[in-house]
Amino acid sequence: MTTTPHVLILGAGAAGSTAARSLASRDDVRVTLVTRTGETPYTRMLIKGIAFGPTPPEAITLPLPEVEVVADTVLEVNTSDQEVQLASGAQLAYDALIVATGSKPRLLTTDVIRRETASDRRRVSTLHSLKDALHIRELRTSLGRPARVAIYGGGIIAAETSSSLHADGHEVILISRSQIPGTGAFGAPVAERIATDHAATVQTRFGRTIQHVDETESGVAITLDEGNPVVADFLLIALGTIPSAPAPWTTGVDVDDHLRAEPAYVFAAGGAAKHYDEALGAWRIDHWEDAAAQGGHAAQVALHDLGIGDDPGAYMPRSPYMAMVHGRMISGVGYIGGADSHREDGDEFVVRHEVGGTVTGVTGIDAVSTVYQWGQRLHGVSV
Repeated sequence: MTTTPHVLILGAGAAGSTAARSLASRDDVRVTLVTRTGETPYTRMLIKGIAFGPTPPEAITLPLPEVEVVADTVLEVNTSDQEVQLASGAQLAYDALIVATGSKPRLLTTDVIRRETASDRRRVSTLHSLKDALHIRELRTSLGRPARVAIYGGGIIAAETSSSLHADGHEVILISRSQIPGTGAFGAPVAERIATDHAATVQTRFGRTIQHVDETESGVAITLDEGNPVVADFLLIALGTIPSAPAPWTTGVDVDDHLRAEPAYVFAAGGAAKHYDEALGAWRIDHWEDAAAQGGHAAQVALHDLGIGDDPGAYMPRSPYMAMVHGRMISGVGYIGGADSHREDGDEFVVRHEVGGTVTGVTGIDAVSTVYQWGQRLHGVSV
């Protein structure tokens, strides 16, 4: 190329900001980062402190790298002309495009929730965004007493939230469609231990499905498939996430092992990316550290494909995460879902997860150092 190539990054969360930061110091590439209209980028993994603690919103603002920043919502991408259409009417051309627009929460279907009024004080909420966190804080503090909170889900968000709410003196009812919540997030051995802690600490309704929710100004009445209602001040939906991306990838961006998408010079990272591996099949990881790692990797692949960087190789999910649940530190690294789980010998509670005999991830309880050491060993493992 005779001109400086333009790398356009959509999204300023973990993946997008890391991609931009990894390119910011280069003088052989022009970088533009597109954020949503009216949104100040923030660290999403810290919103629990706003919802359930004293953290002010400004404390989780995400510093942006020194690149060109455009605050304008993306409507669609014209891959033929290599242009992005923005809500303002502006168009941005690119030589390489990194889609890092994140995810959105799974919701209950509209026929499940029955509202008495059209009040803004909604008693059914997700915990996925800063807006969600501020809304939950308002609901919680307006009561003037400990809250009675129902949570529907069983993964990391549901487990951490039930634990922190109980520790702060609130009454928690944890509802899960699975008899052993969190198996996909933690693996069966760790999930079984967490489920035992849940049952000993909060009220549980495992193996149950919400049929409908009657929402009023003062609370919610939740009818389960067993027929017995659950009454609470509000209901938190924690059923995981789905990709969020502009057209033509409205159901997520399919990527190869280098995070390349179709057509050429399009890449995706983080919650918007859908991966496929011959051994693992389809997989997707949507937590902050892995999204950041994907963003940095996608940027390096983009440089390689533009002819100004080395090939970083295939992307391997090996980023760590931690969650404090009922006084136990749950840690993990790599890919867990769909793998066979094997408890390691020894005093520590450490579980390795394998696909076809290859270790793809490790989880543990109160064994952070050992789990992270496994993470270092995963650097040489192709998944």
